[in-house]
Amino acid sequence: MRTICLWVIGIVLFFVFPAGQLTAALDQGRWMTGTPAPSERTEVAVTALDGLIYVAGGFEKPNVWNLFRFTVSQTVEVYNPATNRWATKASLPIRLHHAGAAALEGHVYIVGGFIKSGVSIWNPSKRVFRYSPKTNQWEERASLPTARGGLAVSVLQGKLYAIGGYDGELNPDVVEVYDPQMDSWASVASLPTPRDHLTTVTVEGRMYAIGGRVKLDYHHNLGTVEVYDPVLNQWESRPSMLTARSGITAAVSNEWIYVFGGESENGTFDANERYSPRLNRWEVMAPMPTARHGLGAAVVDDHVYVISGGPTPGGSFSNLNEIFVPPVSAKPVKTSRTPAQYVGAVMAILGTFDEAGVLPPEGDPRANQLIRSLIQFQSVFMKSQSPAVQEYFSSALVSRWGVQGAAVRDSFYKKGWTSEALEAMVDYSKTHALWSDERMQEVFRHYYLSPADWSLVQEIFDGARQQFMTENKDIHAVFANQRKRMARGEF
Repeated sequence: MRTICLWVIGIVLFFVFPAGQLTAALDQGRWMTGTPAPSERTEVAVTALDGLIYVAGGFEKPNVWNLFRFTVSQTVEVYNPATNRWATKASLPIRLHHAGAAALEGHVYIVGGFIKSGVSIWNPSKRVFRYSPKTNQWEERASLPTARGGLAVSVLQGKLYAIGGYDGELNPDVVEVYDPQMDSWASVASLPTPRDHLTTVTVEGRMYAIGGRVKLDYHHNLGTVEVYDPVLNQWESRPSMLTARSGITAAVSNEWIYVFGGESENGTFDANERYSPRLNRWEVMAPMPTARHGLGAAVVDDHVYVISGGPTPGGSFSNLNEIFVPPVSAKPVKTSRTPAQYVGAVMAILGTFDEAGVLPPEGDPRANQLIRSLIQFQSVFMKSQSPAVQEYFSSALVSRWGVQGAAVRDSFYKKGWTSEALEAMVDYSKTHALWSDERMQEVFRHYYLSPADWSLVQEIFDGARQQFMTENKDIHAVFANQRKRMARGEF
């Protein structure tokens, strides 16, 4: 018994104090090279859709054929990571640069940017174009209310958000949202720090505006990070980037935000820094093989493809396709200590299973899965503010324990798992599937839980309960005794 419990304690501590804390050297990822793009460009608009990467517009490297067009491009090239090949698609309806790009509902959107008008190539545009891969055609959609270039575009909750940019005189603070169903725009809470040449990404239902500059001037680069909550319709500050930069790009892989490149008066950046919203911290990653600005990035199968951009400040061009492979175990995990009473609750449940003879043996992958599942499900029902989760949990307790369900719930919140709470959940989930509510599914994914994890908990609990019944024992009495032993340190 003592050997088993010492092993269980070690496994529990492994999951409560993640391995990342015990690793001195940070895995900074690695770079590979893909087939270069057909054309050399900078200030491109880049997004991924259905496993393909679209690169649109920007400035093209001057030649005798395009010099008179001031090199502003309407070219659209598509890269297939699976075949490592490029193809050319229907050109943009107009020539533009510094536009925003995003993929939504099976289409590619290009928003705003700068166009040539008269002798200037810095005229802000409000035009919005949508591309259909099925027809290889572009169509114009409702115009952006505020014309601007050097903006960033992200998708959040099925809508396009246009953030930042320069309107020819100043950096507007408006944040405008496009509804594809209505083909219309609306405004939400203003960006606290107006800027252009920034980048935006979305993670776990929130949108992050990162870096940028003031009025197109890279002498005034920013490391500013602000996050938008669509539920509260408000922005909050987060820790600044380690390196203030503009003309950057970003991508999300395994819930880490990676920010690449940029420029300043001193040159271009090869910086690759990542931020974890969960840990609320920045880390330095493997630098880009080629420093550049005006580049774009997209993720396919957790690889980040960093494409095009200028190797030197201002008008420079490349057709580079450098591929960043993030660390294998890159998902961030919270590293705060779990209170002792909650660890003790899991230990008591495991001790109960051990006494019944149903605890998977040391070395069995199911043992680790069971322990992790008990810890994570405990965290879900204790910490999640999701109304769907709380309603389900309360209904399960009432269904099993009636008016006593409130007391069982209060004990759970104070001490963690009890055999009563776990029994209620196991029995209720047999007739009310835990994964039937999409809102709950999202919460479980946040905690890296799957239906198989809960099925294992059900199986082991049912096995323990049945075994105790054959021995004429009450599982709750066994658990209570295990809880006392854990509190006294008797293991």
